[in-house]
Amino acid sequence: MKQVEIELIREAVNDSAAFGKLFAQYRPLVLTVLKPYHLRDFSYDDWMQEARIAMLKAVVRYDGSSGSQFGPYYRMVLKSHLRSVLRKHFAHKRRIDANAIPVNDTSLESLHDRLAIRSVEDGLLMRVEFLQFLESLSPLEYEAFEAAILYPSKKPMLDRHRRALERARAKILKFSREDE
Repeated sequence: MKQVEIELIREAVNDSAAFGKLFAQYRPLVLTVLKPYHLRDFSYDDWMQEARIAMLKAVVRYDGSSGSQFGPYYRMVLKSHLRSVLRKHFAHKRRIDANAIPVNDTSLESLHDRLAIRSVEDGLLMRVEFLQFLESLSPLEYEAFEAAILYPSKKPMLDRHRRALERARAKILKFSREDE
């Protein structure tokens, strides 16, 4: 490794201009390493900031006296740092934060996209819950419920179908209150 590069790395610890120059020198490596990563609500600038944080860690800890190259060392530190960012982002206790919509988010497009994703998820959840409700009905209640939904004005119901439909209505009301 050249003495000039070692000096630049040592200067980068305390000098922001030297740090910027070093970061610019290793930017192609950063872009290559960052390419496969994507997190919702993480912009390009956020990823570059994480790469700068990793470079600061690498610059502070790097010791070029053994003849090791800075590039591979920085790549290892950057990948490790990115894994930590991903681990933090996907931590079980932070899942609510990942799905939350900030109140002060003025970007209507972003809000629309998030709501569209949420509505798809809600629709799928609703289908699963509706299937669970249908499974809770007896065969006679299911038959009466299906007839009332599919053929509401077809023909008069038998008393047993009417009673079964009333039981199905009571079950659906009970089922809908359990979610509240």
